[in-house]
Amino acid sequence: MNGIYSIPPVKDAVNYETWKKQWTEQEGLDVFSYISDQCHPEQMLLFSKVFFPDFLTVGEGVFLERNFAFETFSARMAEMNDVREVERIINNVHVYDLFDQCADNVSDSVFFQLCNVIAFSWRMVLKEKFPDQKFFVEVSNSESDYGPVITFFQVGE
Repeated sequence: MNGIYSIPPVKDAVNYETWKKQWTEQEGLDVFSYISDQCHPEQMLLFSKVFFPDFLTVGEGVFLERNFAFETFSARMAEMNDVREVERIINNVHVYDLFDQCADNVSDSVFFQLCNVIAFSWRMVLKEKFPDQKFFVEVSNSESDYGPVITFFQVGE
C-alpha cells in the first residue's frame, strides 16, 4: 500500500498543535478532528473562493475577478502593451492580505505553505476552465515582497 499525497504535510500549525495538546487522549486526533471541532462549514465554503476563484476574460487576458479594475487594466495595457505582463501584475495576490486580522500571529512558514497550496489549486482550476490555454502560476517569497505572493499569467506555446 502506497500513500499518494496531494500536498506536503502541514508544518508549524501552532493553533492545531495547541488544540491537540489540550486532549489527554490524543491517539486518533488529526487535522480532520480539528476541522470537525474548530472550523465552521461557512468558513470553509467561503475560503474555497480563494482556492477556486472567479475569473474575467478581457480580450485575450484572463484575470482574477476580485483583482480586476478596468481603469487599471487600461492604464497597464497602454503602458506595457503586453497582456501577459498585465495578467501577471493584476493577478498578483499577497497572501498576508487575505488575513488582515491575524497576519502577525501566524508563522511565515504557514503563509508560504498556504501560498503553495493555493498555487496547486489554481493550476487545476485554470486547466479546467481554460483547457486550450497554458498558464504559469508563480509563487514567490523574496525579501522584496510583502510576504508570499502568488500570481498567474498565460504562456505562449
